[in-house]
Amino acid sequence: MYDFLRPIVYFYLFLATVNGQNFTQVAVNIGRNLTLKCPVHHTSGIMWIREDGKTLPTHVTVLDSGSLFITEVDRNDSGIYACIRENVVNSDARINVTVKTPPPALVDVVVRPSTVLALLIWKVGGDGGYPIINFTAQYRLAYANENWTAISPNHITPNSRQIEVYKLLPNTTYEFRIWATNQLGRGTITNVYGKTLNEYMEQELARHLFDGVENFDTRVWAVAVGVVMGTLILLGLGTCILLYRECHVPGVIEEQEIIELVPNIILNPGFDPHNQNDQIPDENSNSETPLRLNNNTVVQPRNTQIGFIL
Repeated sequence: MYDFLRPIVYFYLFLATVNGQNFTQVAVNIGRNLTLKCPVHHTSGIMWIREDGKTLPTHVTVLDSGSLFITEVDRNDSGIYACIRENVVNSDARINVTVKTPPPALVDVVVRPSTVLALLIWKVGGDGGYPIINFTAQYRLAYANENWTAISPNHITPNSRQIEVYKLLPNTTYEFRIWATNQLGRGTITNVYGKTLNEYMEQELARHLFDGVENFDTRVWAVAVGVVMGTLILLGLGTCILLYRECHVPGVIEEQEIIELVPNIILNPGFDPHNQNDQIPDENSNSETPLRLNNNTVVQPRNTQIGFIL
């Protein structure tokens, strides 16, 4: 009965939006009942409309008190509601309803397969009103009614945007699915397909190894061989020079003899390595030749006699 008032109401609501006038914010979890109270004093002749022009669904009713009652709200119930009486629009009666839901479907979900593994990549289009707790991904053979295999880890961190899938079969098509979860539960599932690459056989590997051989310039190979041979020649010459210098260095034996003479000279100032007669005899020596020291002291030999006592 108020259809003729709708154009006028929408015009006033548009002006209120342009002027930046505020409206009340209301948030509700999906599946709950919601009651919106109309701030208009006189409850007679109350009318509720949506600013987006959508008609109120059947699960939305206007109570005798003028309030708007929504049974088991769903995603489509989000929007701005306006409470009016006859042809009077009160901007303070505008209520923005936000329905919090599980996360919506992920966007830009793609699979980049290789031979035995695949990379699953995704983006987040929304969180449903609550922070995302984790992601879950699974896979199975495509077009086969088999059980899903979880992709490790079972609960992917909320900051991740890709995950690798291992132990796949080459040249095989797989079906992947992934979803996000918040405190309201599991979000919308997104399914994608991907086919792994062929496994290279020996002939294929040889063919890829010799790709471009016909276009190879032999001059480049000759230059590379010349550089390597020149380096080896320089190393050989350097080694010969070091060996030549090593052969003309005085032996170490003379230095060792000089080092051995130093303690003898310190202990015996009259020590002459070239005069064996002036050396102090060893206490264990059995030489019978008398020796003369520097202070003209004569040292007589001491003969060791061994006797047997019967």
